[in-house]
Amino acid sequence: MDEYRSASLKAWSTVAPDWAQLSDRIDRQLGPAAHWIIDALALQPGESVLELAGGSGTLSIMAARAVGPSGSVLFSDFAEPMVEAARERLSAEGLTWVDCRRIDAEAIELPDDSLDAVACRMGYMLMAEPAVALRETARVLKGGGRLALAVWGDRASNPWAALPIREIAAHLSLPTPPPDAPGLWSLSEESRLREVLDGADFVSVEIEAVDGTSEFDSADHWIEMTRRLAGPLRVLWEGLDEPTRAEVEQLIRDAAAPYEGADGRVSLPERMLAASALAPPAGTR
Repeated sequence: MDEYRSASLKAWSTVAPDWAQLSDRIDRQLGPAAHWIIDALALQPGESVLELAGGSGTLSIMAARAVGPSGSVLFSDFAEPMVEAARERLSAEGLTWVDCRRIDAEAIELPDDSLDAVACRMGYMLMAEPAVALRETARVLKGGGRLALAVWGDRASNPWAALPIREIAAHLSLPTPPPDAPGLWSLSEESRLREVLDGADFVSVEIEAVDGTSEFDSADHWIEMTRRLAGPLRVLWEGLDEPTRAEVEQLIRDAAAPYEGADGRVSLPERMLAASALAPPAGTR
């Protein structure tokens, strides 16, 4: 797991500048998840909120507007370049009651029972040990504090990522990872997601599928955005030599055909699993 953590940190640090530049693009794709999370948290003025694995900081912006200057929001990510990019974005928004800090979600350096809410969009499934991260999340929440999160659904429902991964993995002869290995699909089954939430003693767990669409100007645009924004895929892509990369890109263009419109735009379905839960009373942990 230490090797995975190191590789993951490098991958997401590498794509941080692209996440900063393309935050609007990310928000279009992940917008349904963001709105679901904020609605589920039902934040009130004056509350304290932590965003884990925050990436571009969108949830922190939305949360800050909900809790207002009398509240507090802590943006966090485990990749320092992501934190730096989000700090710049949040500063430009004038949200002075938002702090930005590097935090490892598996070892959150915050006191017990200190937060009203935690939000995490597309983060837990990428963590080396999401069960540990969720236990840490429960620890820092006050009794009855709220958690809302989103993770990617199964491969078949997310061809925007599954198809490029399949082609690259085939050309690199990568073995199929075990179902519980960290990655896009590690929490894609509702039963597994519920299991780790229950294991962290969360109560009142609710899970819902959230469907959306990934829109691209063309097949080449799909390839470019996936390469620039998906940290683990970026690393795999860079492991291909030029002839192999060209071959893989053509295979991805071919795979885009069923999703192409007459104007060449590509619309690929996406599915996320969103979950909300309450932290157990402090005395029961």
